[in-house]
Amino acid sequence: MRAAVISDTHDLLRQEVTDIMESCDVIIHAGDVNTQKLAEQLEKKKPLYLVRGNNDGEWASGLPETLWFELEGVSFYMIHNKREIPEVRREADVIIYGHTHNYDCQKEGNTLWLNPGSCGKRRFSLPITMAVLELHNGSYEVERIDLPLAEESAPDRKNTNLEEIYTLERGVAVKRIMKGMDRGESIRMIAEKWRLPENFVEQVCRIRVTHPGVNAAGIVDKMEANDTIKYAAGSHIRKGGQ
Repeated sequence: MRAAVISDTHDLLRQEVTDIMESCDVIIHAGDVNTQKLAEQLEKKKPLYLVRGNNDGEWASGLPETLWFELEGVSFYMIHNKREIPEVRREADVIIYGHTHNYDCQKEGNTLWLNPGSCGKRRFSLPITMAVLELHNGSYEVERIDLPLAEESAPDRKNTNLEEIYTLERGVAVKRIMKGMDRGESIRMIAEKWRLPENFVEQVCRIRVTHPGVNAAGIVDKMEANDTIKYAAGSHIRKGGQ
């Protein structure tokens, strides 16, 4: 199971976030949706786990301020503001919160504390972020996702091809492909999930298979040496995230 973890959207649902949600099974939102319209929009997309934030008005009076739930054998506790967590509470595998707009992910004992940051309106110079949790049989993996700033956002997907709209950094893209390989996903499945050109995914897979032990940075270096990245996806896949 894949869970899209977001917070502090403040009445803004970015296209990049929507695209990632399409590859997920559930949405976890740590509050400050701001409007009932957006909450209903999220609920129509996937099963939604949502708590009330300090900027959620009267429309959200029926939303819980804290929420306990379990997915794939992993227990969750969610609240908007970390400072309001009661001292006495049950143990959880993952505690999710928001409010600060600043991504944070730390393991304390057996508990993961996760703030996905904000993927809504940008606050000061903070990055725009969210997280994706891979859940399976009581275990989990968390991935931080950094989204492009508004001025860097991809153009209208209806009028452009994948090579033109793909804006994630090369290192991040390669790491996602490697994780997909580890899960046994096909080239087409990986390409569709992350909206990547299939020939780019194929080249990454080929290099990893023919160079056992190579990491993401090594794959990027080999592709750059052969000018493969430029051929596969043009200048829109930028170096970084290594």
